[in-house]
Amino acid sequence: MFRQVIVFVFFLSCIVSAFGQSGAVIDSLRKQSQVLSSPEYKANVYNQLAWEFRDTRPDSALYYTTQALKIAKEFGYSRPQIQAYNYMGVAYRNLSVFSKAFEMYLEALRLSELYDDLEQRGYTLINLGNLYLYQTNFQGAINYFIQALDQAQSLGNRRMQAYCFINLGRSYEGKLELSQAELYYKQAIEVRKEENDPYGLTAAEIELAEIYRKQDKLDQAKKLINEIIAKTDIDKNPRALILIYNTFAKILVKENQTDLAVQFAIKSINIAKKVSSRYDEKVSLENLSEIYASREDYKIAYESHINYSELNQQLFSEETIRKIEQLKNNYEIEQQEAENEFLRQQAELNELVIARQQIIIILTSVVTIMLIIFGVFSYRAYLIRVRLLEEIKKQKDKIEADRNTIQHQSTKLIELDKAKSRFFANVSHDLRSPLSLILGNLEMIKEDDHSVLSPTAIKSLEVSFKNSKRLLYLTDEINDITRLEEGKITLRKELVVINTYVQMLLDMFVASAEYKGVQMQFESQLQPSEAFEIDSRQFEKIFYNLVSNAMRHTHKGDRIIVEAIRDKKELILKFIDTGEGISKESIPYIFDRFYQSGEQSYKAQEGMGIGLALVSDLVHLHDGHITVESEINIGTTFTIRLPISISHENVITSSIPSSFIEEKQSIQKDLEAGSAVAVNVTDIEGIVPKILLVDDHPEIRYYIRQILEEQYLVLEASHGIEATAILNMEDVDLIITDLMMPWMDGFELIESINANENWKKIPLLVVSARISGEDKEKVLYQGINDYLQKPFSKKELILRIDNLIKQKEKYADETKNVFDALVKDNLMSIEHNLKVKLEQVVKERINDPNLSVLSLSDAMAASERQVYRLVKKLTGLTPLEYITEVRVQFADYLIRQNKVKNASEAAKSVGIRNVTTFNNLYEKRFGQKPSELFVD
Repeated sequence: MFRQVIVFVFFLSCIVSAFGQSGAVIDSLRKQSQVLSSPEYKANVYNQLAWEFRDTRPDSALYYTTQALKIAKEFGYSRPQIQAYNYMGVAYRNLSVFSKAFEMYLEALRLSELYDDLEQRGYTLINLGNLYLYQTNFQGAINYFIQALDQAQSLGNRRMQAYCFINLGRSYEGKLELSQAELYYKQAIEVRKEENDPYGLTAAEIELAEIYRKQDKLDQAKKLINEIIAKTDIDKNPRALILIYNTFAKILVKENQTDLAVQFAIKSINIAKKVSSRYDEKVSLENLSEIYASREDYKIAYESHINYSELNQQLFSEETIRKIEQLKNNYEIEQQEAENEFLRQQAELNELVIARQQIIIILTSVVTIMLIIFGVFSYRAYLIRVRLLEEIKKQKDKIEADRNTIQHQSTKLIELDKAKSRFFANVSHDLRSPLSLILGNLEMIKEDDHSVLSPTAIKSLEVSFKNSKRLLYLTDEINDITRLEEGKITLRKELVVINTYVQMLLDMFVASAEYKGVQMQFESQLQPSEAFEIDSRQFEKIFYNLVSNAMRHTHKGDRIIVEAIRDKKELILKFIDTGEGISKESIPYIFDRFYQSGEQSYKAQEGMGIGLALVSDLVHLHDGHITVESEINIGTTFTIRLPISISHENVITSSIPSSFIEEKQSIQKDLEAGSAVAVNVTDIEGIVPKILLVDDHPEIRYYIRQILEEQYLVLEASHGIEATAILNMEDVDLIITDLMMPWMDGFELIESINANENWKKIPLLVVSARISGEDKEKVLYQGINDYLQKPFSKKELILRIDNLIKQKEKYADETKNVFDALVKDNLMSIEHNLKVKLEQVVKERINDPNLSVLSLSDAMAASERQVYRLVKKLTGLTPLEYITEVRVQFADYLIRQNKVKNASEAAKSVGIRNVTTFNNLYEKRFGQKPSELFVD
């Protein structure tokens, strides 16, 4: 083992001594740049010089790319321009000025797309991915490399494919998916060998050696590194030497040769400093810190880690310093080249005129340098000015486009709102005729003295009559909104004594308020007989909606206050309650038509979103203004400001309220009466099964109780909190619950029941109007036993309840296990359907080479991350691996069914452009080459 280390050190020493021998290529390129030739040739030579200097002297690379870019722009050469931006980005990247590198790459990408240069576009995508790789954003890097790989495959560019493979390997290595990284590195090595690219081959093999090390395959790693050294001229690639040193140091740590590992780590740091690669220096410092830590030399390990951390923090904050150093290096290079020119001319002159020529050359050099500096700064100012003008134009175009988009969307929203209003108006109009017939017939039955009805039937008749009238009034509100929108409602104003009139309106709510335990009062700062002009009929609608809204969202002990104030030329009416309050998120939309609050406590109590919209429209019809202030659990204040056109005192008569509020209040009072009904448990308890009924609607509970009370003992609760309180006190045989309820809805109640060992054995029946496919899956996940959708028949309800009670008695504790199996079968069915859908999406586009994860996410209506997790869960493969698997399997089917003639046709049929890639994939999957299956 020690002998191998000595041999390896000898090889590396030879490599280090060879530094500087690659200058011949650079000198040759410099001479070519000074030969009188075409501008395009010079631009290309400058770009080649930049490429040669990119790793060893990135500052010099910046100088040459600047020269190449200047010539390319002056003469309009597109490809040298794009290459210059790309090489400039590489130089900035190697100097760790990542933001500037990103700027250069984006410009290269813009130009490659402008000039339709697909090859340069592919290389630019690779460079952008490398930036993300440097910043450890591995998924972002993979996205760019996949796009570049698609571009390379479409062009058939094997060299570009190799770049993509090696960088994909680095990305997956960063994500710790080592097997995937190994596969990509081996693909890169294969292509580099085909393309006879020793530089690229070295890079790929070094990365593969590092993978072997991480997989603890130390013998393979050392063998591969020795092969790299034996066949590679490393002096042209110092950054590769850094990687070799670091990898070998880590191998030595594995073999407990930490002293030698420290030496290699320090050598890698020195080389990184020599080539000005702050990023490689940072990586080497981190490696050195880990080596010292493995030796338990924590003090030095800590010092190394501090140096690593400081360097890591500096990488993204030294851009300004880098720019200054760049200008300085440019100046030094120009000065050096001027001096070389002077020496060449000096050799050609005779000895008699040396002194005079020397003075002339010096003066010429000084003037030239000054002119160059002036030209550089002038050109830079010109570029900045052009860039600013372009940016201003882009911003103006964007603002104009955004303005047009917003205007178009606004128009569409207005049209949609009007269409929605027309739709509801048409529906309400069509409902009025059948509702009138229902009401008429119900009223005839009520008034028919010859009808003999039981008390229960009379109660049912009353409930039906009042709910029908409630629907009729709802259609009236919809029609009012439509008529307001069309301008068909005109005000009929009359003088009204506000104090007397508001008190009369408020008195109609007193009974309901006392029933709920809510205190209601009227406070006025107006004169007792002060009167104003209003339309009393429309004002009653405003008053009813605001007070009834306050009644719905207040509870026992709360207060509702109506205030009347005169402020100069305005009548101010405030409707104040100390109830639940409205969230800040909902306040901006509270007066929008059909708006529904997302607050949990409002879910069961909100209507269709018509009442407050109607209030706002009627206030504006009075030329007034309405605002709302609210805070959760503190209360809500609606403030109406009406302009005073005419006001009088000492008015004897005033408007008498119409029947509108009285009728609406009568219906609402019955609908809201009581949330739970007390049950007297008699001697039959323990013999008759006990059912807990949970629903926020009193009349629904009354209806179900009527159906069940002859056979069962029924306990009632209006929401989940009351239900859990009853369950703590009573033993029940069955729970019937709604889903949409305030405070604690049905989903939360089911979770609470399943979390309690004593309750989760009780059968659950969900009875709700909301039973969509999504809701069914959700409640099945939680283990409910059965569900029934409203409206339902009496017979079906009784049958389902009887079956659940019998099952409970028959199977006792085994019931839940049976339904767990049912849920499991249902989940397996869902997963199977998703897998079929996924395979269908891939097969529909099987011949599309551009099929990607993004395509799957569009087809599955999900994000790329969700599709990745879904495919991984269903198949155990990544999306890219899954697409490849489906392609290869379908190709196998085509070949075995004699539907294709050769491997090339099979590859094309499944969207794989490269036949070699297809052959390798097929052989790896099925163990034989496709050509072996074709019959001559």
